[in-house]
Amino acid sequence: MYGKCGLLGHARQVFDETVVRETADVISWNSIVAAYVQKDEDKKVLELFDSMVLLNSFELRPDAVSLVNVLPACGSLGAWKRGKQLQGYAIRRCLHEDVFVGNAIVDMYAKCKRLDDANKIFELMEVKDVVSWNALVTGYSQIGRFDEALGLFERMREEKIDLNVVTWSAVISGYAQRDLGYEALNIFKEMRLSGAEPNVITLVSVLSGCAAIGALRQGKETHCYAIKQMLSLEGSNTEEDLMVTNALIDMYAKCKEMKIAQAMFDDIDRRDRNVVTWTVMIGGYAQHGDANDALELFSAMLKDEYSVIPNAYTISCALVACARLSSLRIGRQIHAYVLRQGYEPTIVFVANCLIDMYSKSGDVDAARLVFDNMSQRNTVSWTSLMTGYGMHGRGEEALQVFNVMRGEGLPIDGVTFLVVLYACSHSGMVDEGMNYFNHMKGDFGVIPGAEHYACMIDILGRAGRLDEAMKLIEHMPMEPTSVVWVALLSACRVHKNVDLAEHAAAKLSELESENDGTYTLLSNIYANAKRWKDVARIRSLMKHSGIRKRPGCSWVQGKKGDCYIFCRG
Repeated sequence: MYGKCGLLGHARQVFDETVVRETADVISWNSIVAAYVQKDEDKKVLELFDSMVLLNSFELRPDAVSLVNVLPACGSLGAWKRGKQLQGYAIRRCLHEDVFVGNAIVDMYAKCKRLDDANKIFELMEVKDVVSWNALVTGYSQIGRFDEALGLFERMREEKIDLNVVTWSAVISGYAQRDLGYEALNIFKEMRLSGAEPNVITLVSVLSGCAAIGALRQGKETHCYAIKQMLSLEGSNTEEDLMVTNALIDMYAKCKEMKIAQAMFDDIDRRDRNVVTWTVMIGGYAQHGDANDALELFSAMLKDEYSVIPNAYTISCALVACARLSSLRIGRQIHAYVLRQGYEPTIVFVANCLIDMYSKSGDVDAARLVFDNMSQRNTVSWTSLMTGYGMHGRGEEALQVFNVMRGEGLPIDGVTFLVVLYACSHSGMVDEGMNYFNHMKGDFGVIPGAEHYACMIDILGRAGRLDEAMKLIEHMPMEPTSVVWVALLSACRVHKNVDLAEHAAAKLSELESENDGTYTLLSNIYANAKRWKDVARIRSLMKHSGIRKRPGCSWVQGKKGDCYIFCRG
């Protein structure tokens, strides 16, 4: 009774008395273990189980209930070897034939990310229920093997297994994690039609799917549904409410509705805000709002009366804001904080953001120092450093990094080549850029996309080779995108080629008739050529079409790190 009521101390006192009187039986042991399981005291669960086994009493042999209690603790701790020992015990005692024990073993392996072992046990089970299937579907979904999770989901349908909220939520979550928001919403619709009631995990996953694709309308609908669900429940679970609220803030922020996101953030009691609450809000401003606001929030997070320790994701969001503002001073302060706190488990993730921040803030040598000191690197680490060299016109160093990357056998994909061409473009390395572009498919198996052609147009255009650029456009295997024509139009402005500029502008207008940049560029080209009538014509066309030039914006960072923003237009 005490254990189920959450009164662990009272439960332990009663249990200890039964042990002293030697009246404790297997039910007593199972009850106290279950009480610790309820409190997520996983290590204590294993200690109690060991004590039970060490008594070596026939009357106190662990039974199926004992295993069902202790196996989840192994899963939570990632102690798969210990779980395997318990599996052996279950086989020796013929307890593995119990469906509840079988489910617990499958779930344990799944939580330890040993899905192949989990699948073997699953296939050997003579009796399976929906819990058996869910353990495997959820496990595959959580470690990113979503195709296998989806395959099991389809098998469940074929075998007429009754799907429950756990099944649906695992599939919705899998789609959301892969940024397949429309698919997640379709499965959610099927779930509602089936009569299954969503839980908190379902709602959070659906909102994540909406955020991934910027589906504001569906996000608002889910918000309304969540409010109805919370009101219909007896009592309120603050932790679950906060999970949904955090997901809502993230959804509104990624849909660029920062005012709504801020209002929801402000409505949360300061004592209840957790690291996720702060992170989604800071990330929203860093990506879709005012980066200065993101840094102010980050500072408030640390200085607040109920301060919260940032995690690696929070740090990365703050560094993104610094990169947007080219705020080297604050970026260095955050770097110092990272070193003091020691974010070892996610050092690659944080280091990549530091490389990006230093590069965009003008200190590519500091970016290189971060890169050199990394104990582990991934593809993003290499491409971030190459991008930094490229944006500062240090193309030769960018290509040196690329060659070292090749030598280490890392995968070279379209993004990597985009960075290589970008570096060549900003460093005047026309021949090198042409050489890499021509060898993409033959030597690396990477088929050039429209974005690679746009880079090549930029390379040729910057060098004044406009005729070659136009020929390349004419021979593109796909329809030229607006980015391609913008690259050509920009080159025409630099080299004062009015005729070709008019052609590029006409093509751009067909693709993006309301893009103010096209009209502004063409107007500037006419102005440079002193064709004032054409300048007046373009401005009149913009006025009658309701197209307004976007305001220019710049900022100055003060000595104390404050950023002052100036806008004109």
